[in-house]
Amino acid sequence: MSTEQQQEQDRQERDRRPDGAGEFAPLVEEVRKFAAAVGVKAVEIGGRLRESNPEVYGHLAAAGGELLAAYRAAVARHERNWSAPQHAEAERVDLDGAAEGPDK
Repeated sequence: MSTEQQQEQDRQERDRRPDGAGEFAPLVEEVRKFAAAVGVKAVEIGGRLRESNPEVYGHLAAAGGELLAAYRAAVARHERNWSAPQHAEAERVDLDGAAEGPDK
């Protein structure tokens, strides 16, 4: 499937589902268009680079994979910390007064 066909398919899918962007819908659509245009250019440049400098392309592809792996690891750790029942840095405070001060 060509990039243009994929973009058209994506556009049709967006038209079928409700857009939850509300007042930001025009901005969201512009960002989508921009991202699609950047993607098309990246594919074109990547193809030319792959043909003219396959060794450089290989190194960049490996570096991109490593960056993606680092991002995934950071996100996974953040999600684990966020979804943990109790944060490790949290201090338990007894609000019922079970431990009374030295005055009492």
